[in-house]
Amino acid sequence: MVIQKVGAVLDRIGLESVRSSPLSVFFILFSVVVVFFASQFPSGDGVGPSFFPIAVSVGIIFFAGIDVLTGSETELEISEFDFKPAAVVAGFLVAYVLVMPHLGFLVSTMVFMPVVLYYSNIHSKLLLAVLSIGFPIALFYIFGRIFLVRLPEGIIPVSRLLPQLPLAVTF
Repeated sequence: MVIQKVGAVLDRIGLESVRSSPLSVFFILFSVVVVFFASQFPSGDGVGPSFFPIAVSVGIIFFAGIDVLTGSETELEISEFDFKPAAVVAGFLVAYVLVMPHLGFLVSTMVFMPVVLYYSNIHSKLLLAVLSIGFPIALFYIFGRIFLVRLPEGIIPVSRLLPQLPLAVTF
């Protein structure tokens, strides 16, 4: 019974449906690779470092699979899409990842955020300053102190200058 239903779904999907959703197929394949590598992370008791990548990847696989199954045609032509903004942000992201081990999480994120926010048409200096300073510090406390994830400190460990808040989870 189940095999017949799976066979019927596969017949209905067809190669044309997969061809009409190449980006969804790419997301599925990429997410499968992420799940594979994340499942090799060291695991301890409870939720480990592999939980979030696997959870996000499973969600991507689920929704991209729905997109492939529905086979809906998109009305956006590739020739109409402007790739320049996406390419610039991707370039900023690559630079951010390359610089982070040297500058550390806090400093590199505080430098990266205003550039990307300004490029995203957020020009309020107050908002840029608050987001560029507050968001990395909040992420540092959430991941570094609550989830106990080691974040890169870089050459100058700026994170040691932040006050020790009683947020650490102790067992």
